Amino acid sequence: MTVHVAFLDHSASDTPGVLGDRARELGFATSAYRADHGPSALPHTDSFDLLVIMGSDQSTTDTTIEWIDHERRLVGSAVDAGVPVLGVCFGGQLLAQVLGGEVRRAARPEIGWLRIDTVDPDRIPGGPWMVWHEDEFSAPPGSEPLACTEVSLHAFIQGVHTGVQFHPEVTEAIVHRWIDEARDGEQLGPADAEALLSGFDAEGRGPEYQTRLLFDHFVERAGYAL
Repeated sequence: MTVHVAFLDHSASDTPGVLGDRARELGFATSAYRADHGPSALPHTDSFDLLVIMGSDQSTTDTTIEWIDHERRLVGSAVDAGVPVLGVCFGGQLLAQVLGGEVRRAARPEIGWLRIDTVDPDRIPGGPWMVWHEDEFSAPPGSEPLACTEVSLHAFIQGVHTGVQFHPEVTEAIVHRWIDEARDGEQLGPADAEALLSGFDAEGRGPEYQTRLLFDHFVERAGYAL
């Protein structure tokens, strides 16, 4: 049986990266959908076996953006149908909301490579992970909060679902695009950009082992043997 993974993207810069690579390495069929294009661009719940929600520079608390509510309904339908969901940053916040958690402004933004305090490094490795967020989520009722920094919660697991605040998907090319967009908004200086790119090797790859470990455990909890 072929496992189908649906990735929900929200811009040309918020792509599956290493997560998509790992899914294909495992022999899964992958499809990407631009959730920010509205309901007509979303997949049907019965068309995928795993759902991965990527990041966004938008906030899940912004009630003026209609596509977010449409996406939230899709995620709710997937959860109701028992489809395992992995949410990344914005995606983790959206999943937290669907499961009954809250999203709010963090005490301060977190941007850069950080190690996180984890109570279960087998399921949520401690990093370093790329983080880039201004909002944070709370652990939904009945979930396991598994990792945090002094600023915010960074990972929870509820049954077959996983929400993370950090970015396991990043490649150098993805972060370059984020830097270019942030420079356009005059949010980053040269030293900031250099620090953000310091976590990649000469081939533009980051610490991929920990991403594969996180994704593989998500897949195993979903009931698929590796």
